[in-house]
Amino acid sequence: MWNYETARDTLVEQLRADAAAHRAENFDAIGRRFDRLEHEFPKGSAPQLAKLHIALAFWDGWIDARNNGWPRGPIALDQWPDLAERVADDLAADREISPPLVVSRFDLVAHPNLNERVQTLAARLRGRDA
Repeated sequence: MWNYETARDTLVEQLRADAAAHRAENFDAIGRRFDRLEHEFPKGSAPQLAKLHIALAFWDGWIDARNNGWPRGPIALDQWPDLAERVADDLAADREISPPLVVSRFDLVAHPNLNERVQTLAARLRGRDA
């Protein structure tokens, strides 16, 4: 299991790589490292992990949107890479996640009635308390 810094830096790297892949219309590349990252993700619900949970839920939502043919919704096809870059920038600077659209859709703590997919991922991450 990774420590916070390794998980953060790896997530930043993956979000930026997937943003570049998205812009190049290489949509199949989005999320290739998600399962590995989730498997190595720090366990628990420590406060510093909150921003990583939001970023991971965002990435999962992006992958889900791709897998479902980019359905119409609150995040348009061309918004995903820009949002990913902003989330990556926030994480790299060790700031809270700032894009309001990301927070409103993927922060289960602030918005406990989010969709089942986000709730399931959040429960898996919280349920890893050591």
